[in-house]
Amino acid sequence: MRADEDYAVLLAVADHGSLTAAAAALGRSLQSVSRTLAAMERQLNVALFIRTTRRVHATPACLAFIDRIRPAMREIVAAREALADQGPQLRGAIRLAAPTWFGTHYLAPAVADFMTLHGNVAIELSLSERHVDLAAERIDVSLRLGALPPSDLKARHIGTLRRVIFGAPGYFAVRGYPRVPEDLAGHECLLRKSIEAESWRFGPDGRVVRVKGRFRSSHAQACNRAAVAGLGIARAPLGQVQEYLDAGCIELVLTEYEPEPAPIHLVWPSRRALPRRVRALVDFLAQRIVPETERALARS
Repeated sequence: MRADEDYAVLLAVADHGSLTAAAAALGRSLQSVSRTLAAMERQLNVALFIRTTRRVHATPACLAFIDRIRPAMREIVAAREALADQGPQLRGAIRLAAPTWFGTHYLAPAVADFMTLHGNVAIELSLSERHVDLAAERIDVSLRLGALPPSDLKARHIGTLRRVIFGAPGYFAVRGYPRVPEDLAGHECLLRKSIEAESWRFGPDGRVVRVKGRFRSSHAQACNRAAVAGLGIARAPLGQVQEYLDAGCIELVLTEYEPEPAPIHLVWPSRRALPRRVRALVDFLAQRIVPETERALARS
């Protein structure tokens, strides 16, 4: 194994505080990571980590060593990527992260087409509802929905998602239809587990309405299915519930007061230039991803 690959293992373990997490981030087996660390400790004749039942902690000697090699490792990675970029064809691996629903419905087909065009590019698509740490998890580019918090990431805006308020016809037959956002105070609302779960913002004036409900979930599709089952009124990107709307399982309400569309961004670390293959993917996705939600917004 090359020395820089050994050092990449060392940095990953130190950054994640776990051999298992480091192995997952590197795409290697736990046994391989463990063997690499053991070999480095034998070669350097120094203890690099203190292991507990839950985490591993870098020793002072290891931390000092990491501080000196990290800049060099960044230069090695950048130099290798720059060399690969000199060829006539795009080649190499790209790690892409996205929310589960959006990644499944929109990114996966686009990524497949990109890989068909560029046969020497490999892409790992990581899907999760959390905002991944791009540096720690070695993600090249991430797609994020909603307003971006302040950060040192570079970002490219590539579109918006229409957000709607909806419920089942059976629910409205019993409880009636809300005519203005304030009417939601008298309805069962289906809540996502978040800071703003009980504060729904409506546009274009940005009014905030406090809502309540007996059903709450951390998963968007659980709330959507609960609405289909008649438990109450929910909010979601239109694309998440378009099939239910087309099937007549739900009805949209308060359409003239809908929340402002959610922006869609691609983000990547700002500390280095994008490799040519990653830049090509960003450009491709920016041109390719025109969500059904935007087309639906244009038709409404």
